[in-house]
Amino acid sequence: MAPVPWPAAASLLAAGGTVLLVRYLWRYRDKPGADWFLASLGCQTLWSVAYGVALLTFAEPVRWALEVVSWAAMAGTGVYFLAFALAYTGRGRLVERWWRGFLATPLVIGLIGATNPLHGLAWSDFTVVPVAGMAGATYDVRLWAVVAATVGVSLITVGSLVLFDTVVSYGPLYRREAVAVGLSTIPPVVAVLGWLYGAGPIPEVNLATAAFLPHVALDAYAFVGSDMFEFHPATRRAGERAAIDDLGAPVVIVDEQRRIVTLNGAAETVFDVTKAAALTRPLDDLLGEGSVDPTGGDDVVMVRDGGRQRVFAVTATSLSDAGGTHVGYTVVFQDVTDERRREQRLDVLNRVLRHNLRNDMTVVRGFTEAAAERVDDEEARSMLDRATSKATELTALGAKARTVERVIDSDPRSERVDIADLLATVRDEHADERGDGTVTVDAADLAVTTDPAVLQVVVGALLENALEHAGEAPTVELSAERRDGEVAVVVADDGLGVPDHELAVLSAGAESALEHGSGLGLWVADWGATALGGALAVDTTEGTVATVTVPGGAGD
Repeated sequence: MAPVPWPAAASLLAAGGTVLLVRYLWRYRDKPGADWFLASLGCQTLWSVAYGVALLTFAEPVRWALEVVSWAAMAGTGVYFLAFALAYTGRGRLVERWWRGFLATPLVIGLIGATNPLHGLAWSDFTVVPVAGMAGATYDVRLWAVVAATVGVSLITVGSLVLFDTVVSYGPLYRREAVAVGLSTIPPVVAVLGWLYGAGPIPEVNLATAAFLPHVALDAYAFVGSDMFEFHPATRRAGERAAIDDLGAPVVIVDEQRRIVTLNGAAETVFDVTKAAALTRPLDDLLGEGSVDPTGGDDVVMVRDGGRQRVFAVTATSLSDAGGTHVGYTVVFQDVTDERRREQRLDVLNRVLRHNLRNDMTVVRGFTEAAAERVDDEEARSMLDRATSKATELTALGAKARTVERVIDSDPRSERVDIADLLATVRDEHADERGDGTVTVDAADLAVTTDPAVLQVVVGALLENALEHAGEAPTVELSAERRDGEVAVVVADDGLGVPDHELAVLSAGAESALEHGSGLGLWVADWGATALGGALAVDTTEGTVATVTVPGGAGD
């Protein structure tokens, strides 16, 4: 029995290797591009088997039929590979748009080949030629077949370039896999072109199916050895697209000359312009009288949107290509209209109320004190003393509000703080608030790196709260200890505990008309603890134990 010629054997061996690869990849059918890649491998298998058998078949009608099958499978291999490359790299919308064309291509090519005797569009003078023990074939390839084959090879080349673009754009995560699959197309493509244009070593034989052996080996490396379908760039591309297109804030991409390259749907709505109309226009054209300088950092612009004047905070980020060359800017517009108006109202109300509170309460206290000295009626004097006390409390409340604003809203700073000294200072500051109370400190040799001013305000607020609400002759202990890399500062009293409604307000994070706290103390402590990067916890099981934890940045 004569040995099987090596091109035929290589073709059949490539078909077997492709079948094994299909079997392995079948589990990934739900991954982006996997179905199209399996279809491409299926056509590759059919092509390899048909042509491998054709090289062993000298009966001209059968040899001709197998040549037709090979041409159809060759077309499917190329077009389905392009569909795979597009879907795998996150360009699946293109595939969804053209999927009928992708599916129909090999059928059309096969139909034209099968009906060639009727019209002669594909080739003429088909003849089986014995060569090196094989059934080679010669025929005059017509222009239509040359174009079809060239287009098929071009599609494979485009698919490879799309995969190589992944190498450039997405870094090392997909690099080995994309390079392997892209390179795997080179041997069969070169073989097809050599045969088509008469430059192959055996003009009567198309060696493309034999060249599938290195192709299958590289594909196996990419998909089996490197799990190419386990990590695919479609996820990243979809995420990048969603980050811009689905973002509620307007986003405009401009080039280095500040001309609009693209923008998302939110930008089209806010600036009342379509993407097609906005492209290549200067960014400032969208803003009316406003102007944005992407190189100048954050900015604020006014934009008229639907008859309303809106305020947008603008953040520009420089864009660079893979080589580090500056190519433009991403400009994000964040609508801060309501925030700015709310801040403005709060600022005005805060300033007016604090001014009136300080001045008017001073007047009220002065008059009530003077009136109390001039009346003889004990009941009237008691009411005036009560009014004086309330005026003093309101004045102190205003001062506390100013302290909160000045300390908690200031730029944070960090320095090494001796906790025992800080707690002693807080104790001394509040020593006169309850002369019948006892305040002790227990925090020897403990230090932390934090903002001392904020921590002092937080502990002071908790101590003041304890002295005021812990009953007659309260005992309050200020202590601290290190816990799991944090420092816990504890203010514990022996009173009845913080009322449930005050803790409910604190945990809810907002005051309401029916449920509200009696003052600012717990709010100050909670805000301050958050500003320090820590947290406030209150336990009322036995008395009240308020614990402020802050990150520990210094040793004991």
